[in-house]
Amino acid sequence: MKNRTNVAAALLLASIVIGCEDQGDPVTPPTTPTTTEVKFSTDIVPLLTSKGCIGCHGGSGGLTVTSVASLLTGGNNGPAIVPGKADSSNIVLKLRTPPPFGQRMPQGGPYLNTAEIKKFEDWINAGAKNN
Repeated sequence: MKNRTNVAAALLLASIVIGCEDQGDPVTPPTTPTTTEVKFSTDIVPLLTSKGCIGCHGGSGGLTVTSVASLLTGGNNGPAIVPGKADSSNIVLKLRTPPPFGQRMPQGGPYLNTAEIKKFEDWINAGAKNN
C-alpha cells in the first residue's frame, strides 16, 4: 500500500508541476500604427482646390500650387515645400497661426483644421512625392 501511496503522490506532484509550468505570455503580434500614405493627387490637390488655394495661386503672380514642381520652385518667399521638413515648409507655416510673413492662408479663412494641416505635414515629411 505504501508503494501505491508513493506512486499516487508522485503522480499528483508531477501533474501539479506540469500544470504550473511557465507557459509564458501568450504570443501577441506587435501592434504598429497604421499609417496611410498621403498622396499629392488624392489628398493634397483636393484640399488646395476645396479651400480656394488654386484660385489665388493657380498660375498668376508669385506662387503656383498646382503641381509639386511649382511648390518646390515656390514664390516670392522661397520654396513652398522642403521635402522631409514640414516645419520648414512655407506652405505649412502659412497654414498655421501666426504665419512668419503675411497673412494666414487661405486668406480670410475658413482655415484648415488640424487634421487637414497634418495631411500636408505627413505628405511633406514623407518626401513630398509627386504621387
